Amino acid sequence: MTEKEPAPQAVARVRKNDLAVVLSIDAAASELLGWSAEEMVGVRSFEFIHPDDQELAVENWMQMLSSLGSAQKVRLRHKRRDGNWVLVEMTNYNRLDDPEDSCVVAEMVDISGQVTPEEFLAARDESPYPYRQLPLRLDQALRSREQLMRRLSEALPLGVLQCDAQGRIVYTNRMLHTILGMPRAATVSEQLPTVRSGDRPMVREVFEAVLRDGLDNDIELQLEKPDEQGGTETRQCTMSLRALTNDRGEVTGAIACMADVTDSVRMREELRIRATFDEVTQCYNRAATMEALEATLARSDEGSRPAVIFIDLDRFKEVNDRFGHAAGDAMLEIVARRLLRAVRRKDLVGRIGGDEFLVVCPGISTAAQAMRAATRVANTLRHHVRLKKTLVACRASIGVAWSPGPLTDADTLVRQADSAMYKAKRRKTEEPVFYKTSPVGVGNHHSNGAH
Repeated sequence: MTEKEPAPQAVARVRKNDLAVVLSIDAAASELLGWSAEEMVGVRSFEFIHPDDQELAVENWMQMLSSLGSAQKVRLRHKRRDGNWVLVEMTNYNRLDDPEDSCVVAEMVDISGQVTPEEFLAARDESPYPYRQLPLRLDQALRSREQLMRRLSEALPLGVLQCDAQGRIVYTNRMLHTILGMPRAATVSEQLPTVRSGDRPMVREVFEAVLRDGLDNDIELQLEKPDEQGGTETRQCTMSLRALTNDRGEVTGAIACMADVTDSVRMREELRIRATFDEVTQCYNRAATMEALEATLARSDEGSRPAVIFIDLDRFKEVNDRFGHAAGDAMLEIVARRLLRAVRRKDLVGRIGGDEFLVVCPGISTAAQAMRAATRVANTLRHHVRLKKTLVACRASIGVAWSPGPLTDADTLVRQADSAMYKAKRRKTEEPVFYKTSPVGVGNHHSNGAH
């Protein structure tokens, strides 16, 4: 006769929360232990463990809590409803990070027939856990969870501050003090003296709102921290505040996370500048110039319309060929500075091509006013430019476009100024040429041109 293989052990499952309170049991657990679900649910599972095995159970539970998704196995004696003890191998699975079913799942298998009581006690007494001298207290598991949260907060690239409902500091991490440049203080107000004076009322208001009414908030603020040279350094920060509540919904405190975003703000500003300004002349680039012109047109009315002045440097290619591109860039810089001096404060100067500039003049009410602006530009550019100890003539062809009639779009206005500029170039004149529509002729035919 062949020996029969032992029947597979039934696996009993018990769900618990992070405090080891039983949430549910399955039929196999009820059959193994004799307890009904109503008798076990709501009771801490440690109350069903043999007194001599409870320290081992707590130690195992603490290790399991220290790592989300982990599993810890332990052998211990579990109380049955009839008063006897059954030796089980229990595996606790940490599923507290499961958004749909946050719990610990304990799987138990009866191993009474596999291990003698003497073997079990010998193995238990040789357990390597270092906490045997500690009294049995469930808050050991809670302290383990608290330690885990603190370790996580120390690893975050954020400053973390926790306070109670009265604004007293409960916890801060090292990064917070690095960001603030301040040691640990007793209250929120004492912890934030480096907040810029203008931002302090806002910070005070959002803390009062979160502690009084539970209103979460996200704000931006500036810090003024001492620097290594004995002065102050301004840092840009963000702060997120979240209310902490108890089971009754009452606000018990708040947690604030602070990030120093100075470097990212500077990077964004640098990217914005690169996307807006020409690298050589520091004037607006073509895209930004056209965008500004469109916005100016949109804001204009019948009595105040923008004029555009199109400037093309004459014989600029010869400067590049003779003296090199560095000299050409130097000449462009000088021309840009002269243009900025010649225009009004509200005018905009853009470089729209290699040697082409465009001046946008908002608020122009007559063609004569537009021409006066262009004449100032022409007079400014007539002076020689010194390059590598050599004087170079600076000449430009200039076209002007402005219309008292219905508003046109930016592209059309620039094309008109460009057309007038080419008229000036053909005439070989340094005087600005104004673009205007010819009067209606015979047969109501009219044409456009520069005059």
